Amino acid sequence: MTATEAHTPEGSTGFRLDELATAFDRVMNPRDWQAPIRSVITGAERQVVEQAVLWFTHTPAEFELAPGGSGRLIVTALGYRLGARLQERIHA
Repeated sequence: MTATEAHTPEGSTGFRLDELATAFDRVMNPRDWQAPIRSVITGAERQVVEQAVLWFTHTPAEFELAPGGSGRLIVTALGYRLGARLQERIHA
């Protein structure tokens, strides 16, 4: 893998940009894409959602089992706005 390939979505995450965008659209706040994330997904979506949240917000996603034993997951993340503020404080 070249350095250029490593800096593409597919090279960095294993997913194409359209796959990441679709997954992110599924979990982001529809009124404000930079807001914190709290959504419910299927277990099968975890890997792509984890990479999508990191790609678009630069914050890690956290997962916990949703109540009811359905195999669904609650995904949360700081979101882009809070993640950017945190990074500013770290690098200040």
